Amino acid sequence: MMPLALIGAFVGLAFAAVEYFFFGALIARAAARNAEGAGPRLLDLARKTQLILFPIIGFIAGWLIAGGRGVS
Repeated sequence: MMPLALIGAFVGLAFAAVEYFFFGALIARAAARNAEGAGPRLLDLARKTQLILFPIIGFIAGWLIAGGRGVS
């Protein structure tokens, strides 16, 4: 059986992947409208950051739910 911490990390990665493509679509819409400013750059930074942070947060949440016994 897979430890809960790893399940949490995979769930976090799944959410991050969905939001990565969602924010990519928003950035493409902004580029099509010739949007200026920091908005598209911040969305790009946010989507790349989420790919790293969401699996870590999911891992920690899974570890806490398992009571610290989820990593073995």
